[in-house]
Amino acid sequence: ADMGEMQMAVPDNTLPMMTGTGPYGAMEMGGMFTVVKIRKGLARGDYADPGWHTQPKGSVAHEWTGPTPAADEAPGMSPPRSSQPALEMNVRKPTPHGGH
Repeated sequence: ADMGEMQMAVPDNTLPMMTGTGPYGAMEMGGMFTVVKIRKGLARGDYADPGWHTQPKGSVAHEWTGPTPAADEAPGMSPPRSSQPALEMNVRKPTPHGGH
């Protein structure tokens, strides 16, 4: 028997595990994941999908496609100038710990 034919029936409003689609594209869900849609005015016992929430105008981020502005330098963040000579260090590669 083909294993694909032996799947249990799921409710109509069930999202597929790795191929769900939300208002902004694919929803990849690994492990335990729940999407809850809450709306004013839904009748008790009405389990129909109310659809995705409509975000308020101006509240959704979008990709910037204009020119990249020059980065401002934070006040007092110029490279430090040290009057001290460079620090000399002796570096030794690690060795085996012989038996522990």
